[in-house]
This record gives sequence, structure tokens and C-alpha cells, in this order.
Amino acid sequence: MDSKTTLQKKAEVFLEKIYPLLKNFPASEKFCLCQEIKQANYRLIRDVVLFTNIRTAKRMEYLQEADAEKTLLLTLFAVARNQKYITKGKALELQTDLAEIGRIIGGLQQAYYKQTGAQNPQQAPYSKK
Repeated sequence: MDSKTTLQKKAEVFLEKIYPLLKNFPASEKFCLCQEIKQANYRLIRDVVLFTNIRTAKRMEYLQEADAEKTLLLTLFAVARNQKYITKGKALELQTDLAEIGRIIGGLQQAYYKQTGAQNPQQAPYSKK
């Protein structure tokens, strides 16, 4: 199985996992924190699909945006945990799932930069390869 489709499937499974969790948030957060979590997840899936299907130089931007959405989701779940909308155990489980998605994104980024010979903007220009 292609790792790009694996990433998309992981993001979709993650969305299915958080939907029941969001139903337990207080009504005051339904259109704030819940909506932002759902929208960030939708954007993550959208960026992964665009990365998979677009074959231009802009392709890497979509993967970087997906990585940013993953980081935003980590922050939003930390806020939910601090507000006691989710348990510590559930927050840890979600962090583990997002870490796995992050590892896949990182692997795709490394493979891309190795294949194209382009400079990874996340590495310092003077760092050893």
C-alpha cells in the first residue's frame, strides 16, 4: 500500500474517532472549539489529498500545510484537556495518533527531498546530511 494513501486513511480514521468525542463537549463549545477541531481535521485530509494528486512544484506546500494542521490539532486537544472536556487518557491516545500521522508526514518529506535533491527548509543550511 502506498504511504500517501496510508496517510489519508489514518487521517480519516482519526476523524471518525474524534466525532463521538466531540459530542460530549459542552453546548457552549459546539460552535467554537468543536468546529475548529473538525475544520482542522478536514483541512488536514484536504491537504493530504492535494499532495497525493497534484504533481507540481507546489506539492510540498500541501504536505507542510498538513503538518501545520496536525500541530494545530495537538494544540486544540491540549486546550480541550485543560478545560476538562476530555480525559487525560483520551488526550494521550489522540496525541499518539497524531504523532503517528506526523511520522508519516515526516517520512514523506524526507523521501521527497532525497528524491528531488531540493534543500529541506526545516534543516539549517549548514547542517550535515
